Amino acid sequence: MKLRNILLIVLVILVFIAAFATFFNGSNSLVNVEPKEDVSIAVTGDVMFARNMPGVLSLDSSPFSGVSDVVSNVDLLLINFENAATSSGDALKGDVPLKCDPSYVPLAKANNNTIATLANNHVCDYGIDGMHDTIKYLNDAGITTVGAGDNENDAHKAVSKDINGRNITVLNYMDSNNFAEYSYEALPYANGSSPGYSAYDSADAQKQISDARGNGSDFIIASLHFGNEYSMSPNQDQEKIAHELIDNGADIVIGAHPHVPQGIEMYKGKPICYSLGNFMFDLGTESTLNDYMVRIDLVNDTGVLT
Repeated sequence: MKLRNILLIVLVILVFIAAFATFFNGSNSLVNVEPKEDVSIAVTGDVMFARNMPGVLSLDSSPFSGVSDVVSNVDLLLINFENAATSSGDALKGDVPLKCDPSYVPLAKANNNTIATLANNHVCDYGIDGMHDTIKYLNDAGITTVGAGDNENDAHKAVSKDINGRNITVLNYMDSNNFAEYSYEALPYANGSSPGYSAYDSADAQKQISDARGNGSDFIIASLHFGNEYSMSPNQDQEKIAHELIDNGADIVIGAHPHVPQGIEMYKGKPICYSLGNFMFDLGTESTLNDYMVRIDLVNDTGVLT
């Protein structure tokens, strides 16, 4: 389905392991390290099946048909699922609540290894029951979810995937400062034993990254819902949060929410993609139709491990 102009940006990340390395361990014994296989990851912008999208889907039921050669041939696909999927409930807030019929959810699985990020301002549009339905229907479709849950620990819990001998970790948060005007009842964030989306907290994110690395994660993706809608440039809060995440050990930061593409910054040698824009959405202005996907290739460096 070609709904918009999508630019594919490929980021090749060198993992500093020799093609076949030999080094000394603590007991001065020689240890051979066999190379790990390469891993490819595709990341899209916002995916939404609500509002006017059923009419579009009636013309072409495959949201990924225009990029199927990319999304079906990578090892992992990451999407931002930007609506509730539920058949019941009333909207908690009046401005642009988004929900889709659950029957559309399987269309989001364009890869056998798909992760949907849920820490956004629409996952709870139809209450906690709607959030539960969304998680259930995504999981039933074989899609892993991250960024929302029954309590703070559940919502903030990282997702880790072992792929080709590498451990890939995904963390997902929303910057609640963007939505300070809403009460918990209108936009529930997970706090203590309360359910909801995963709200960004610097200290918590630092611990999550440290724990992931301690558990053997080779590559950590931090996905953030932040920034100003329709702004082509990141704001100071986005830059601050993204830099914090890299400083704390994340390998890449991927942003959503502005609905338009924002720039890519290389910070301390690591990429920050502030906003990929929309992937599948019914916004039709020129700026919202020019978006980009990211493909990340983790490859072994041919240098010598010392």
